Amino acid sequence: MANENNPVGAVNELVDVVAKTAKQSAEALCGGINSVASMVEPLGKACVSVLSSVMDAAAQVYDTIGSALAPKK
Repeated sequence: MANENNPVGAVNELVDVVAKTAKQSAEALCGGINSVASMVEPLGKACVSVLSSVMDAAAQVYDTIGSALAPKK
């Protein structure tokens, strides 16, 4: 702990503790952001794939209905 006879040392220790705490908080925040980013990318790809499949299926249904309703020659 700080020496009671050296207030400068106590201030230095306090600043050191605050700096370490801020650094750890920033590292934790960056780690969380990186984790979220690494989860969002595959999730986004999966959503695009699902939407593409749904749109393809809807187009096929539309084509089938259109050809069924079209007048025969």
